Amino acid sequence: MSGETSDLQALAGAPIVRLTTIGRRTKHPRTVELWFAYHEGRIYLLGHPESNWVRNVAANPRVTLAIDEITFEGAARIVDSARSQVYQLFQNKYGTEQISYWYGAERAQRRTIEIVLRLAAH
Repeated sequence: MSGETSDLQALAGAPIVRLTTIGRRTKHPRTVELWFAYHEGRIYLLGHPESNWVRNVAANPRVTLAIDEITFEGAARIVDSARSQVYQLFQNKYGTEQISYWYGAERAQRRTIEIVLRLAAH
């Protein structure tokens, strides 16, 4: 378990994560790089509701996250009720100015995604 904990800590400090979802129509893996926040063992993402990756998560919650050579498997769910808290986590990590620039105008429209992770088998 300590190896998984240190891997999660490494993930938490990374600037971006590679999220792989399963395409809702094609059933093929689709990977995007995203900003994220880590809090209490969970990963949080913010995405536009029309983004393919958000639509894919809504259709199939099974995802993988990767940073460098470390890969995690997880289950994603939409938790829009946590949007304010997740924005605060993003501001703490990336800075208020960056978050306002990239997310500010569409803040109320962003979907909030929570992912519970476990280390993938190597």
